[in-house]
Order: sequence, then C-alpha cells, then structure tokens
Amino acid sequence: MASEKTDNRPSSPKGEGSPDDNSNNSGDTEPTYNRLRPVTDVINRLIWDPAFDSSNYIIIYEDRFEGRMEVNLDIWRQTRESTDEEFIPQHRILYIKRRSDNDIIWDRRRRIDKVFLSGNSAFDYLAFLN
Repeated sequence: MASEKTDNRPSSPKGEGSPDDNSNNSGDTEPTYNRLRPVTDVINRLIWDPAFDSSNYIIIYEDRFEGRMEVNLDIWRQTRESTDEEFIPQHRILYIKRRSDNDIIWDRRRRIDKVFLSGNSAFDYLAFLN
C-alpha cells in the first residue's frame, strides 16, 4: 500500500513559493501583503538618523509586573547596554509615539509604521493611487 506524502504547511502570505520552488506564480490572485518593519529597525533609525530627534520619542512597552510603561528613547538607548534587571525585551514594545504631537509612529497591533512606511502605513500612503 503506497502512502502519499502531503505538505500541510500554509502557503506564503505573499503568494510566493519556497525559494527552491521553480514554478511561476504570476497567475496568483492572492492579495499583496506588506510586512511590518521590526521595532529594532525603527529604533535604530530614530537613534542614528540625524533627521530624527531621538529625545522627541517615547517607547511604550508592557512590563511583566507593572503593566504598561513609558520610557524615553534616549533612556532606552542607555538601558540596552545595562544590567539584566533593567533590560526590556523588544517583543514587549507595544508602540512608539512622538512626544511633540503624541502621534503614534509605530504600532505592532495596528501595524502602523510611519518611519519606513511598512505594514498598513504603506497602503495608507499609497491610497491616493486608487
């Protein structure tokens, strides 16, 4: 009795096959999917790009014991190189907002990224094309 091997893995959200798949996917009708840029990229850009004032940004994160907390981006930069007690894992970051106008520039839950225009922000930015 021959058993058939089936692949139960979900397909790629972009409608692309695996890297070793040589099939042509030009006929796929799946919607395009824009990945949200990781918070690491956003933080590094806010710190190192001279176009941004890092003291104007606040990181809101979820503390395991104290709940929702806020920390200035400049202080965040210092705590990255600190002791284990002061370390805040990046997966706990909920969103980043600009202090001057309270505009949320990166939000994991709502998939907003106004720094790199990834996630849902890219579609909002290009909405005028429709």
